Amino acid sequence: MNKKVRFFCVLLLLNFVSQGFCNSKKTVKQIFDEAVEFQQEENWYSAAQNYLEVVNINPAFSDAWFNLAKCSYKLEEFDLALNYLQNAEKYEKNNSNIQNLKGMILLALGKKKEASDVFNEILKKFPNDVDAHFGIAEIELYNGKFTGAELEYAEALKRQPTNRKALLSLALVSAETGNTELSDKYLRQALQYYSGESEVHYIAAVIYLMRNDYKNAELQIRIAIEVKSDFEKAYELLSQILYMQEKYNDVIDISDYLISRNRNNSNAWYTKGIAQNKLGLIEESIDTWATGLSLNPQDEIMRFAMELELRDFLPLEDFRRSKLASFHIENAKQYESRYDNSGAVYEYQRTLLLDPLNANARFAYANMLELNGMYELYLEQLKFIQENTPEKITKTVSDKIEAYESLLNNTLAKKWKVDSFYLDKTRWNIAIFYTDETKSFAHSDANRIAALAASDVFSGVAITSVKTQVTPISSYSEAFRNARNNKYDYFVILGLSESDEDVTLKTKMYSGRTGTEIASENFYSTGNNKFSTVLRRFRNSVLEKLTVKGKILNRNGKQILVDLGKSENIVKDAEFKIIKKGSIKTADSGVGLIYKDSDVVGSLKITNAGEEISEAELTKHGFYDRVNINDEVILVSLPDTVAKNDANGNVIDTVPQANEEGEPVVQNDVEETEGERLVSEIKNAVEHIKESLFELLKNKPLLLRL
Repeated sequence: MNKKVRFFCVLLLLNFVSQGFCNSKKTVKQIFDEAVEFQQEENWYSAAQNYLEVVNINPAFSDAWFNLAKCSYKLEEFDLALNYLQNAEKYEKNNSNIQNLKGMILLALGKKKEASDVFNEILKKFPNDVDAHFGIAEIELYNGKFTGAELEYAEALKRQPTNRKALLSLALVSAETGNTELSDKYLRQALQYYSGESEVHYIAAVIYLMRNDYKNAELQIRIAIEVKSDFEKAYELLSQILYMQEKYNDVIDISDYLISRNRNNSNAWYTKGIAQNKLGLIEESIDTWATGLSLNPQDEIMRFAMELELRDFLPLEDFRRSKLASFHIENAKQYESRYDNSGAVYEYQRTLLLDPLNANARFAYANMLELNGMYELYLEQLKFIQENTPEKITKTVSDKIEAYESLLNNTLAKKWKVDSFYLDKTRWNIAIFYTDETKSFAHSDANRIAALAASDVFSGVAITSVKTQVTPISSYSEAFRNARNNKYDYFVILGLSESDEDVTLKTKMYSGRTGTEIASENFYSTGNNKFSTVLRRFRNSVLEKLTVKGKILNRNGKQILVDLGKSENIVKDAEFKIIKKGSIKTADSGVGLIYKDSDVVGSLKITNAGEEISEAELTKHGFYDRVNINDEVILVSLPDTVAKNDANGNVIDTVPQANEEGEPVVQNDVEETEGERLVSEIKNAVEHIKESLFELLKNKPLLLRL
């Protein structure tokens, strides 16, 4: 039992004890009826308290157990709800209502197969059970199958032509799939039958907002508030609609009203802060978000918004940096306790982005590097602490610095006189774009925050330069034109959809050169760290698509120095093709690279893999040795003993994109004829002779360019 559940149970027990005398004169039926009233008012805690009193008096009262499970479900205590439902099942074996709730709870717990089995079993016995059709529809939506969901909702509507949930669900699904005419049809019917219900007007506002029809969205949500003046979620949606219309002062007023009613309203604090930010009140917005996060530390989008602003606005010494950083340190420790190195590294990197002088975080990060065998990077972190926070350096740390300096005296970097930490290892330039399409109704401007956060998670990845356009795009063509003009290798258009329980990052990745779509992916997650989780999954997915490439830094006969190492998962005996500088392009379609056969000037094999650089032996070249400094290298294969992916989260930038034979996803351009190849070979030979003569005339050794 987790802490939240224990607290919930203790609270109910205390309430029960404290009010036991008050209810002692009431009958079980009176207590039950009072609970039902609380439940209808959505006062879940009070309802649960009464139901617990009922089942304490009469443990065989199945309706009380059932309603208690419903309250727990509404409070997102799904395991607890399932336990209560099992008690209800003891006394009513074939109740479809109990089974339908069981299916929804299983679905909330992520057990889609078990939930599907429950709903299908109900439909075998009761083919006209509307709730079971709703359950199957929910599963279809979870799987991204809108057509399947639409069919199930339609089945429900056939059986109950005025069913509110069926009408509204069909209106929403049709709007999601772009069928405006059908969406309007179902919406009109829902408004006709249920004009006096605030929730119906709320959904109508959501649908209009999805279409960017702010006028009708505002009209419907104001009707919802007129019908139900204390409808908190309606006020939140109104503030979002006004935000989309740039009515920022009105947004602040509504947010203040919501905060006055409920100080713990996380969305209100977020919305107020982002409206202040738009008005240029940066300091005020940071203070607002800080207060909001103190009340709800798990609001990740608010945290990202604040951190992105804070890094640009506040000086390094500001106490708010270290306060925010402490949150990530605690998260990192939790990941470490679960042996999730990848999660821990991510959180430590976020800590150091916020608070670079945080010695505790840097020590922890350094220790992880040491455990992963990245000793040069480990020493670099200790030296940084020594130079910037010398008061944190103990005798033990000083001894470690001295020991590792001695140990690393014979590294490749020393041998070749290269400062590997100052190498520009950027291989890929990637752009991220977003639209102003509204897919999220929990956080205003969520697409912009998601796009900025998506580029931010690449901060610790040396091989990529990822930038976000801070303004929304109007169309794909705008994104493609921008990416092509700025010579981005790839670009991504993304959007965020979220609810209280889950979040989905929807992405489409394109070639920056040709504009062709490479991948369309949805990243879904639930739980406290759901936003960070989808961002990390997105990052990993992008990195897995990038072919491993580098360049030649220096050469001594057959000995070659390349700017690739263990940080790119390179090991001894890894094999590379050498391609003439400037001859590689991204593939016309899909991932990978293209080049001409005549531009392949040789091959090499790694003989000594360092952390950031590696030594290799030239294994093959043409009739003329045309291998030069700054020529590019592309991974061909890794030894069979090396895993294709690092599932343990070691500190690596990327992994080779390889086929089953261990070859990279690299394709050659259209094959040249024999005559064309001969001409190319002659031209290349002439160029090589010219280059050689030029070097001789300079009478200077080739120098390593850093």
